[in-house]
Amino acid sequence: MAWIQEQLAAVPVWLTLLIVFLLPMAEPALPLLGMLFPSQTALMASGVLAHHGALPLPAAIAMAVLGALAGNVIGHLVGRRWGPRLVANLPARVTDSPGYRAALHTVGTYSARAVLLGRFNAVLRTLVPVMCGTVGVPWTRFLGLSLLGSLLWAPSCVAVGMIAGGSWQKWGGSGVLAAGGAVLLLTSSLPVLLSYLSSRKAQANAALTTAG
Repeated sequence: MAWIQEQLAAVPVWLTLLIVFLLPMAEPALPLLGMLFPSQTALMASGVLAHHGALPLPAAIAMAVLGALAGNVIGHLVGRRWGPRLVANLPARVTDSPGYRAALHTVGTYSARAVLLGRFNAVLRTLVPVMCGTVGVPWTRFLGLSLLGSLLWAPSCVAVGMIAGGSWQKWGGSGVLAAGGAVLLLTSSLPVLLSYLSSRKAQANAALTTAG
């Protein structure tokens, strides 16, 4: 994160805010490209900068929320328009990956709620909006849950950076970042765990039905 913080600190405030908007937008809007950009880490870095007065906090949070919401909206539209074609052209290493299967199962099980559950998981955050559009998840419900997920996720990431920035000189920031990382890891793992448990339950029910 230190490298990203240094890069953001070296550019004008307006450009930093633009980056804070664009990176969350790129993840679901351009799934393959979005996997290459650490938007969650960038938001945490923006929180560090905000703590030191190098970035206005309200603007950083607003840009992060709007970027996350815009990315979900564009991802949904991309899925509705080109979803089947995109899926057909994905390489096998993507479609056979655990993350892709988890995203597919999460959307199939939770429908629009998948966009809320997946917001805190990097892989699901990237793939779920496009998948929701591909399978025709209703627009209004998708939009409402996307807004809720963005309002929960973006300020949380910036807040972790703010807390880390406040403790950087006193504790070196490592302890706070470790605690924040543990919280983010827990929330990131929760959607996959729920999807896995749901899948096992469905398999058990199917086995009982067959046996019966």
